Amino acid sequence: MKSNIAYQTDQLARYFKSNRIAWEQFYHSERAIIGQLAPGRHHRILDIGCGCGGLGLALRDRFGVERYTGVEINALAVEAGRMMNPAVEIYCGDILELSRGVLRDASYDVVFSLSCVDWNVQFSDMLATAWSHVAEGGSLVATFRLTIGEGCGDMEKSYQYINCDGSLEGERAAYVVLNAGALIHILRSFNPASIHAVGYWGSPSATAVTPFEKLCFAAFSIRKRADANAAASELVLDLPAEIVDSIGAGPAA
Repeated sequence: MKSNIAYQTDQLARYFKSNRIAWEQFYHSERAIIGQLAPGRHHRILDIGCGCGGLGLALRDRFGVERYTGVEINALAVEAGRMMNPAVEIYCGDILELSRGVLRDASYDVVFSLSCVDWNVQFSDMLATAWSHVAEGGSLVATFRLTIGEGCGDMEKSYQYINCDGSLEGERAAYVVLNAGALIHILRSFNPASIHAVGYWGSPSATAVTPFEKLCFAAFSIRKRADANAAASELVLDLPAEIVDSIGAGPAA
């Protein structure tokens, strides 16, 4: 099994020093989902793939969040993030390894994975690990790229250059695209209390090399049950009609 890529260049630090550090810089879908949760001062936050920790700054300014922990695999981005927000904890490393070490048994009220799990080779393990850190009654907020047809998790066929200048060169990240029905099937296997999603059609990133010309970019909030309530998961999908209809038909083969 291939390991997640520990990116070495300064591209992530360069980008995240000035992008996605203020509430208005996050996508509408992300703001809508986070706004529904309205995290507060005492909520424990884990941000997987935090870049320079900009989400922590945005949540602090917007909602007064103080208990923020970031995880980032790129050392230069971590160094920049610690300088930008010295009051928070940012760990450097792969969440799959940190989860077996310093973060073992740690749980959080909201676990974020914005543009992270679908940028990694070990997508399934990343998603399951993120969910494992959600406290009972808490939520996982994650973003995904969706299609109504067959998805693609093969990095040889679908990848993105990490280049903040927009050039098709440099280190490559996985560009995982999921069949919408297949993703819902995975999320339902977690037996959550609810699944909420907000998303829209858009074009792949200019630095992505992928067989898809159009994708649904969606932000999800998946809430963990607070008790053994066996009620069916609530499903609220503010997604394009084609995506919703494809989910009703079940996952593609």
